Amino acid sequence: MSTLRQLEIRWVDLEPTRGAETQKKRPCVILQADSVNAGSHTVIIAPILPGHKDWPFAVNITPTKSNGLDKDRHINLKQMRAVDTSRIANRQGALEKRYLNGIKEALRIVFDL
Repeated sequence: MSTLRQLEIRWVDLEPTRGAETQKKRPCVILQADSVNAGSHTVIIAPILPGHKDWPFAVNITPTKSNGLDKDRHINLKQMRAVDTSRIANRQGALEKRYLNGIKEALRIVFDL
């Protein structure tokens, strides 16, 4: 597998899941820093789900050629998790850096930092 990069959107198999965890194979954004990704067998991701949400822990994104998404979606930072790299598949695209501040703010809210 090629080197995983922060803000890359990759298809990730999230099964098996339990309870209210985000399910199935879906696009996810890689949150973990490139320096941590190098040589790591796990990576921290957050699922990208359909539609825009008005939640403080969500970052709304619109489709572009760069990110490869097909419709309006949101990143649910409350559902981020570490996954083994064997769960990660094809690259969908890359999230534009303009979303990074929104991600940081959502993480601040999730962790009450």
